[in-house]
Amino acid sequence: MDLTAKRKKQQSAPANLQEKEALSVNASSEDTFTHSITIRYSTLLYTTLQNMISAAHTANDFTYTSVADVVRAALQAYKEGMELSEPDEPSEKKQTSIRVNSVLLDFYKSWPNQMRTKILERAIRTYIKTM
Repeated sequence: MDLTAKRKKQQSAPANLQEKEALSVNASSEDTFTHSITIRYSTLLYTTLQNMISAAHTANDFTYTSVADVVRAALQAYKEGMELSEPDEPSEKKQTSIRVNSVLLDFYKSWPNQMRTKILERAIRTYIKTM
């Protein structure tokens, strides 16, 4: 009896492994955040984003789970043609890193090095206004 149970476990394990491999193959590389970028943006903007997310969660809106989700969404919207309408606001900066997919990484890396912080902040501020 004990041997039969062990055999069943061993036979079902490869099937589960094959299912997991099939799922991972079906997941597109655009859905996985495999690259990390270090970004800088205003501490006031960061706090505003945290408060917005917290308020949304209180209202049972779980569209964004973290500040990084909002930043990724702002980058994606800007990549898709969102016009930057909000001005840059000089302030103290916070440095953090977020994970992005290869498409957003390439888009972010295409910006001039010295202007990335300003462009990113403007994109986030504009995206917040459209939310």
